[in-house]
Amino acid sequence: MTRGSDGISLGRVTTQLLLSRAVGYLLALGNSVILARVLGAERLGEYTYAMGIAALFGLLPHLGISTVVTRTIARDPDAGAGVLWAALRAQALLATGVLLGIPAFALILPEQPVPLGYVILAAAQLALGTLSWPYLAVLGGRARYDRLALAELVTGLVATLTLLAVALLHGSVAAFLWAQVLAAGIAVIVARLAATSFVQTGGTEPMRIGALLRHAAPFGATTAVQSLYTRLDILLLGQLASTAALGLYNVAYKPTNLAVNFGSTVAGTLFPVMAQAREPGAPVAFQRALRGLSTAGPAMALTFSGLATPLLHTLYGSEFTAAALVLSLLAWSAAANWLYAPLAVALQARGQERWWMISLAGGLALNAAGNIWAIPRWGALGAAGATLGSEIALLALGTVLVGRKLGILPSLRPVLVSLGATAGGAATLWTLGTLGALWATLAALVVYVGLLMLFRVVTAEDAAIVSSWVRQAICGWSHG
Repeated sequence: MTRGSDGISLGRVTTQLLLSRAVGYLLALGNSVILARVLGAERLGEYTYAMGIAALFGLLPHLGISTVVTRTIARDPDAGAGVLWAALRAQALLATGVLLGIPAFALILPEQPVPLGYVILAAAQLALGTLSWPYLAVLGGRARYDRLALAELVTGLVATLTLLAVALLHGSVAAFLWAQVLAAGIAVIVARLAATSFVQTGGTEPMRIGALLRHAAPFGATTAVQSLYTRLDILLLGQLASTAALGLYNVAYKPTNLAVNFGSTVAGTLFPVMAQAREPGAPVAFQRALRGLSTAGPAMALTFSGLATPLLHTLYGSEFTAAALVLSLLAWSAAANWLYAPLAVALQARGQERWWMISLAGGLALNAAGNIWAIPRWGALGAAGATLGSEIALLALGTVLVGRKLGILPSLRPVLVSLGATAGGAATLWTLGTLGALWATLAALVVYVGLLMLFRVVTAEDAAIVSSWVRQAICGWSHG
């Protein structure tokens, strides 16, 4: 098994990171339940709008800085201190710009559906939280995903505890936003404590901020477009629909967004593998990840589609069950995202980041046009449909680019079998819907998985491999 520079198993610590983030996603889902239960649809819409305006700038202060820190330390750990101090200074400057820029942006919008103070608090939460990114990038560069997992887990627990404290006091929108600011500050402290021992401090000259930003520019442009793309629907819903529609969209968006993040975590661990690969074509790790995500994606979407109504009722109450179809559309959007996430990583790792940025810009334009046309007609449902359309377009663009630029072409047979199995599962779910959500969903999954196994797209050996990774990760935690 591949091992990092510190003699640790990369497979084990990567699986620990995935498990930790799975717990983190459950905590985030719990946070969304707390907010919905305490605030209700109207005030949740106000909270969502303020956080959504800030999230439009969510990846902008990154500007590729963390990627440069990770890559530099992976290649030369002795250069860690120099690039880290430059990254911290640059991050502080960018955080200040974000803190000032987000409220200014909110003021120039034609509608002001929430008080400006809410937007300022959301901006402060984002700006403060970005100061932890360079420290976490150090852990990535040293392949210490176990320490990264622990830091993220502690941060998630702190965020949930602060929200619970506010909920017990029946807090307002402003109180919940203040809780997020406090949690972001604690996250910086946790990240610093986790990373400090892995930074070499021996006589390295600090990198100039200008040089750092030049190295980071191509990655930064991509993350800026990605940031706008992922939050444009929230902004346009706030401008073109009611805050109640925004609240419904939020409860459907939360679980599927967690699913998107999980797929991104799997794909993101492929970056060093693809960057270091010398031979043309796809490494085995890439092939396994792509096959795993392409198998799990439709299963996830079928599950969310079948259980949408009872899931929303159980988590948020009957007030939010109207968002069931929105949740279903967003689940299929997440499945498409899982399919193209490894393709995006491969393109960026092998020097084709500009082409991927152009693809994202095209997806952004399509998403904006779709939302502007659909939201006035169908509200939250229109926004979900526009998201699904743009995600499918990005999947098509990513497939073409990987084939033409990297020479990585998928085998036709597994693709056709997967499409057929997905169609069979969806047809089963629709046909047996009268039997109840649970039974219809189970039947759809049986048909989907059964067809994949029948044509040997998925085998028992695949399940055994995944099981062994999980056991190794748990054993690694239990032994420290």
